[in-house]
Amino acid sequence: MSSIAPHPLLATAAREIIALERARLPNLSGVTVLLPNLCAVGELSRLLREKAGVDTLLLPRFATLRGLAEQVDVGRARLPASRCQALIYRALRDRDWFRPADVWQVSAELLRLFDEITLCQVSLPSSYESFLHQLEQAYRARSGSPLQFEARLVHEMWHALSASASSGDGALDDAALYHLQLAQLAETAAAPLYTVGLNDLVPMESAFFALYAKSRPVRHFMDPRPEADSGSLSHLLSEAWADTGQSEHMHDRASAFHEIASTSPLSGQHGRLFLCSASSLEQEAETVASRVGQWLAQGKAAIAVVVQDRLVARRARALLERAAVLVADETGWTLSTTSASTVVMRWLDNLDSRFHYQDLLDLLKSPFIFTAWEPARRRHGVFRLEQLIRKHGVVSHLKRYRALAGEEQEVIELLQALAEAQKLLEKRKARPLAEWLQGLLASLDALQIRAGLQCDLAGEQLLLLLDRLSHELASDATSFTYSEWRQWLNQQLEEAVFRDDSITSPVVFTHLAACRLRRFDGVIIVGADANHLPGHGRESVFFNQAVRAQLGLPDRRAELEIERQNLAALINACPEVWVTWQARKNGEPNLLSPWFERLEIFHLLAYRESLQVDSADCSSQLSALSSQLTVLTVHPAPALPAQLVPAALSASGYNSLVACPYQFYARHALRLNELDEVSTTLEKRDYGNYVHDILHRFHRVFPVLSGLDAAMLQQGLQDISREVFARAIEADFVSHAWALRWEASIPGYISWQLAREQEGWRWQEGELARTLDIPLAGERSLVLRGRLDRVDSKGGSLAVLDYKTQTTDALKKKLKQAGEDVQLPCYALLLGEMPQQAAFVAVDEETVRQVEPDEDIAELAEANRERLRDMFNALYQGAPLPAQGTSQVCEYCEMRGLCRKDYWNA
Repeated sequence: MSSIAPHPLLATAAREIIALERARLPNLSGVTVLLPNLCAVGELSRLLREKAGVDTLLLPRFATLRGLAEQVDVGRARLPASRCQALIYRALRDRDWFRPADVWQVSAELLRLFDEITLCQVSLPSSYESFLHQLEQAYRARSGSPLQFEARLVHEMWHALSASASSGDGALDDAALYHLQLAQLAETAAAPLYTVGLNDLVPMESAFFALYAKSRPVRHFMDPRPEADSGSLSHLLSEAWADTGQSEHMHDRASAFHEIASTSPLSGQHGRLFLCSASSLEQEAETVASRVGQWLAQGKAAIAVVVQDRLVARRARALLERAAVLVADETGWTLSTTSASTVVMRWLDNLDSRFHYQDLLDLLKSPFIFTAWEPARRRHGVFRLEQLIRKHGVVSHLKRYRALAGEEQEVIELLQALAEAQKLLEKRKARPLAEWLQGLLASLDALQIRAGLQCDLAGEQLLLLLDRLSHELASDATSFTYSEWRQWLNQQLEEAVFRDDSITSPVVFTHLAACRLRRFDGVIIVGADANHLPGHGRESVFFNQAVRAQLGLPDRRAELEIERQNLAALINACPEVWVTWQARKNGEPNLLSPWFERLEIFHLLAYRESLQVDSADCSSQLSALSSQLTVLTVHPAPALPAQLVPAALSASGYNSLVACPYQFYARHALRLNELDEVSTTLEKRDYGNYVHDILHRFHRVFPVLSGLDAAMLQQGLQDISREVFARAIEADFVSHAWALRWEASIPGYISWQLAREQEGWRWQEGELARTLDIPLAGERSLVLRGRLDRVDSKGGSLAVLDYKTQTTDALKKKLKQAGEDVQLPCYALLLGEMPQQAAFVAVDEETVRQVEPDEDIAELAEANRERLRDMFNALYQGAPLPAQGTSQVCEYCEMRGLCRKDYWNA
């Protein structure tokens, strides 16, 4: 079972605090202890009780520094960051320096810069010229247009924000309010102050401690430097990472360390730190999941996965949850990626796209909308609307959808609710941000989305965010267009983080800074390659690193040092640490983090041993967990329960059964067919449907062509063609090319039809829907159904013709092997009376030809009847449906991802 030793820094702090405050025992409530986070409160409380040696102990006040400051009332109102950004935006918009699409981003960057200036106690000169001169010295460059613009931008926006804030109700922005709170806290200091592990103080906070120390004792507890002759892991890390820029001295330091380490009881390296490379993202995720599973089986109760690569972490979490291992995720997700945010943004997308059918159907299929409706009724209404849209090819506009609805009451109610909600968010009028938010919330109420969001954890956080922003911005009267508001809202959702606090688990996904002062049984650092560790941090838009350092702003070097300290503290405090990364990405080498690369080299020099564990060993050490992570590696061949065997079949379904039984299983038994697409442009399939429609209309007007003027016939066919293509051309002018392509085939079709009539054949009827019952064993039957393009007659004989827009050669290839293509034999059966002739007609060529099978059509038809009977009798008896399509069949098969052909074992 887990037994975590106390964190060394917390143990030291507890011992010293008790020693210094022993006179207060058993009441330490007058003492304040500041921590980087509150995760360590429980352990520190336990250690204080142990060191105090009393039965009852009143604990000190534990807090973070910012949390302590927020308890101070300075008598000034707070100016929220949302209002500050709106003020900066307005100032930038008035000056017209940037493209409209960039202004919100620039305003956010400026706000972050101004907060840094305040927290770092940087004083900007009062005049633009003085500030420009300061930047010239920092950049060591002569003044030029880019430098002048940067200076002017920062200087003017700083003073514009200060003027706007001071002209209002005296409210202070967050950084300025924090400064005032710290100052008052120092002035009213009444108790000793202890800090533990605060290694990332900004100048304002350091100044606070200096001022506080003038009145009351202040004691800082930081990670101690390792003893120079200890040979410990902390000593190893210190030596390996010392003077990072002076690698040439590493060999000397490693030799000296080896002399010390050889006398230490700790041997190389120390069974605590392991570097494990992976060949792919999947292998790295499986390694993480397997290691976690092993630790859980060993009884470890505190496991941390430090996330450097979020993609790998996401996959590892999925593997763990598949094995019923829940994860407490402290890293969170961007709020915009949650389904709760998606439904809100999809609603706004509908307003932008005039209810484009894809946006509309995505919105209506969300579980958050129309939550007061009975679920089955709502699903039916959405299903009927989707059927109507796909059948009639309507792309957008509520009025057009309403015209399709007819008497479909559920569809009508859905569309009416959308129309009412649309009115609540009128886009044409500019208004303040708060009013836009209120309109959004009102529209969500009209669509019953708010009620749905209130039942979802991410939805609750989203609604709280919208309510908070609306409240903060209530006093801001600046008007914004819908486009400006939408860009701002997108930014707010991108910057907000959703965390699921409802899960308590021994497995925690977290980040490096959150591990300060925490103890774990085991830690896995995921994605520790050179691209992710050290982290990139937030890139500064204003000023390069050298200029930031000279101005007194935090630079990259300081950030890296804090990150390195956090990493070293985590490794020192944990009994077992695994570091994983992908050794190759996209076929290219992917380097290990330079920090761990230096550690590996130093360890090799000092101990003559590598820290790396062979990736094969990582994979072989699979726990019971990994046995649940199965992968389909064989050809699937499912059998159908009798109730799932289709009772009716079309000719295309029969073709699917012959081409690939598994495709038939997925498409027609499980009914996973792709829905008809609503085409915004004319496609080859649509072109074929148009040609069928044109020829059917033409022959209804001209059933017999012989004896009529050829020019008049061509004109008649052209007129019908233009009428049919008109709607497609109106929606997409490029469709005109398809119309011209067909018109080029019209003379050839007229000539072919006249020649056919010379042979005695006459058009009889077209677009015939027919069915045929085929008896099966056990009093079952199969209904064969289909639609015949055309039936001709010649005396007492009949012919079945099927129009095709494929080439003659392609049609001949389809009929080359008897029984491969079953369309014509099926149509012959469906006709009811065995035809004399069955043929494809290649109508999409200048010379129209008909293509017939070499075999007698009556024999083919009867053979297919028998084959259908035998195949379906076998299906009812549990015959397997293997995935055995040819490469030509599989190339465009939408079920390829289901059978996973690309992942079969050879």
